[in-house]
Amino acid sequence: MTAIRQLPLSRLGHLVPPLVDGAALVALMPVTNDLPWAAKAAWDIARIAARDGRRVALVDLCLETPALHETVGLHATEGIVDAFEYGVSLNKAAHEVTGVFIIPAGSETAHPAEVYAHARWPKLQAGFRSEGALLLALLPRAGLAQLSATPDGVIVLAPDGVSPAFAPGRDVPVLGVVRDRWLPSSPRVSPPPMMIPGEEEPRRGVRFALAALVVAGLAVGGWALLARARESTLQATPPAPAPAPAPALAPASSSPLPAPTHATIPKADTLGWTIQLAAYASLDKALAHADRLAADAGVPALVTPVPQSGTGPVWYRVLAGSYTTRAAAGMARADLWHRGVAAEGVGDLLLAPYSYHAPRGATLEMLRHRGLPAVRWSNGVILLGAFEAPEQAAFTQAALRRAGVRANLLPRMGGGPP
Repeated sequence: MTAIRQLPLSRLGHLVPPLVDGAALVALMPVTNDLPWAAKAAWDIARIAARDGRRVALVDLCLETPALHETVGLHATEGIVDAFEYGVSLNKAAHEVTGVFIIPAGSETAHPAEVYAHARWPKLQAGFRSEGALLLALLPRAGLAQLSATPDGVIVLAPDGVSPAFAPGRDVPVLGVVRDRWLPSSPRVSPPPMMIPGEEEPRRGVRFALAALVVAGLAVGGWALLARARESTLQATPPAPAPAPAPALAPASSSPLPAPTHATIPKADTLGWTIQLAAYASLDKALAHADRLAADAGVPALVTPVPQSGTGPVWYRVLAGSYTTRAAAGMARADLWHRGVAAEGVGDLLLAPYSYHAPRGATLEMLRHRGLPAVRWSNGVILLGAFEAPEQAAFTQAALRRAGVRANLLPRMGGGPP
């Protein structure tokens, strides 16, 4: 019997792309009761597959216990059940998040077998194949057995691995088994959702181009998804001009925060380089990820709100560490991969030297209660965000003014990791 290929989380960035190259439909099958862990692993696989510009959709077919929508930061919304049972357009059910089209489970269904056996799956598979796109289906073993289309392969999601005699329950090639590590060695901790980087900086201009994604065309009654600029970059929107200085507004609560001392003129020798590991639609989730990095990995992290164009959502970047050079940030990223803090291939190097320094007397709890992305840095100061240029801080500056907090935007001059 051929040994099943092991795919430890720390090496997904290198191992996944060749496995899904040329495939149109790949099943992601959890073999674990920890479905949030499986959803996070599926999310990492999808972003890695889309990292080089391939068009990828990930659908949650764990219909009885869906977890994908929470993992990617979507509120309860229409999904695949609504599309198949109630005629909702797949355009409406699909949501682009960090370069991947997410199709959540949607409404509850009393007939999951009918969703798996729906006649549209072979047509969707043919549409994805004709476009060179990839459809990833997160589904249980029973769903794989009942699926009306035959996947090009299955990737098993099993944090502790599977036995050599494992079979998926259907004559489908097993491409590999995603597990926490090569071999069990210590208690498992589910990894946080991670941002898969787009192209590196020299190709930044290309990353922002809009591209139309047309999948499964007329064969399924028309599903055309317009691929917006990839949200994994989060720099697509030119920063809004910073509002002109205005008098301080009244504090949001009865306990006013004192005004800071006069701002310092920015210097060039800052600890401006950082590593973007994730982006969330929820501030609370981003702050929780930053807190875990500081507490569990010893890496101080910042959270930066970045609004999308027009009336688009606000994404909250999680930025790990602060370094003097790009090379130093790259070495730190390699260390995060080595320690398993981030999956290999995860982490965008970013020059974002400016942060808001909270005024003296402000507390972390007070600032967070007012909806501000405050974190305690390694030298004890409280910082809010990390920005590539002062103009990019306009959204956070407006939030500070609404909260009645007067903070200075300064370059980070120390207190980060070496």
